[in-house]
Amino acid sequence: MKTHFNFLFNKESSLFVVLVTLLLLGGFFAISYGSWQIEVNHVFQIVLMKLGLYSGVVDKIETTIVWDGRMPRFIVAFLVGSSLAAAGCIMQGIFKNPMASPGVIGISSGAALGAVIAIYLGLAAKSLFVLPLFAIIFSLLTLIMVFSIATSRGHTSISTLLLAGIALNLIFGALTSFVITLSTREFDVGRVIVTWLMGDLNNRSWEHVHIVLPTTAIALIGTLFFMKDLNILMIDDETAANLGVNIKLARNSLLFLSSLITGGAIAVSGVIGFVGLIAPHIMRGLIGPDNRKLIPFAGLLGAVFVIYADLFVRLIFKVDLKIGILTSLMGGPFFLYLLVKYRKRFEYM
Repeated sequence: MKTHFNFLFNKESSLFVVLVTLLLLGGFFAISYGSWQIEVNHVFQIVLMKLGLYSGVVDKIETTIVWDGRMPRFIVAFLVGSSLAAAGCIMQGIFKNPMASPGVIGISSGAALGAVIAIYLGLAAKSLFVLPLFAIIFSLLTLIMVFSIATSRGHTSISTLLLAGIALNLIFGALTSFVITLSTREFDVGRVIVTWLMGDLNNRSWEHVHIVLPTTAIALIGTLFFMKDLNILMIDDETAANLGVNIKLARNSLLFLSSLITGGAIAVSGVIGFVGLIAPHIMRGLIGPDNRKLIPFAGLLGAVFVIYADLFVRLIFKVDLKIGILTSLMGGPFFLYLLVKYRKRFEYM
């Protein structure tokens, strides 16, 4: 038993070191490299200067590029990746299904529709905080709709949940396309909407960090209070009730937090799909289903996934490929793999 415990401890510690190393390496490339080449020692001097640890002279243009351009983009990528992965963990735990995620059950599409409406009506141009507000509100409304459709007499059907998510994805996709059609009369508005729907981290500023950081922090801190309940809910509702879990409170709170964190992430990055599906599934296979470990580890992997996807589209791919397109190209086949792997769980007529 002791040997087994030491093995798990070493395995988790090694995995944590690998993920943090990848994050630091990704951060180094994200901040140091781009169309404007900046010497590595200059990058470190600028960062240290902004942290109050260096008092030397630094180039003002390079400081603007590093601190006001590349640094917030990296932080947004980190927060968006970790947020979407954490939301995926929560939903997969609640619904006891490895294919549940914000994108699959329609929450991402709902948030996207809310954001597109805010852009089309010109409200997003008046305040940077209007778009995330619309995205979060619509993500919550979508969650309520999906859950209401899939729940009957206190029992939630997983198959119905996924089907309802597919249906709402189609409906919201059609409504989003309708808004895009209306926006074609104004080229600039239509271009902003289409670019945003593809998932994009270009021109992200500290204001975007200030939007996604509170939603991420609030949701993750709130989730900490329900970690034990989430683990028990993964067994079944009857066992959870017998163990004293307030099922309705725990489930509704976790669903609210997952919608909040999803809406906040999508508001600053656009639609970046499948991160909440891939990262939790991979980490579950490596460290097990305990959400006390799964959520933080999956969050780190989600951050790594988004950061390196952004590096790929920014530094390697010469065409203006959007990050959401890349993640969908990777996540789509992965979702098909999960469908094949878990198809025996579904009931057929």
